[in-house]
Amino acid sequence: MLFVAEPYFRLIQLIAGIHIQTRRFTEQRIKALKMTYPQLGALMALVRKDDITQRELAELLESDTTTAMVLCDSLERKGWLKRKPDKADRRVNRLILTEAGRNIYTQAMALIQAGYEYAFSKIPPDKLNQVLPVLEELYQQIKEVASEAKTKEAH
Repeated sequence: MLFVAEPYFRLIQLIAGIHIQTRRFTEQRIKALKMTYPQLGALMALVRKDDITQRELAELLESDTTTAMVLCDSLERKGWLKRKPDKADRRVNRLILTEAGRNIYTQAMALIQAGYEYAFSKIPPDKLNQVLPVLEELYQQIKEVASEAKTKEAH
């Protein structure tokens, strides 16, 4: 059984713990901006790839379209995002970051940057480069397993 094998169990514990601590730290910092963790994630995605659809945003966030729509509604209410009709398909809206959205993203990143810089300064780049391929492989394998499970569930 997998979770009896200590290295695999410990790996899952560490990945979960890193996620929990990263989210906790980030939420504490961005609270001052009246921003949520999911909103920051959406802003991060849109800074990297602007002028996309809600469906594309959902894919980038590995979420569903309803969650992406609710998230976009909240960003739009705050003035951080605007929707514009797609020229090719009027049923689709394109998501555009506003100047205010870009500014708040920059502020959020400034608030969390020092904590991440401190954490990463303790890990030499050569060690990080050794572990990244393993984590990338594991991530792809878990995504594949989840996708297969979802397909079986649908049938």
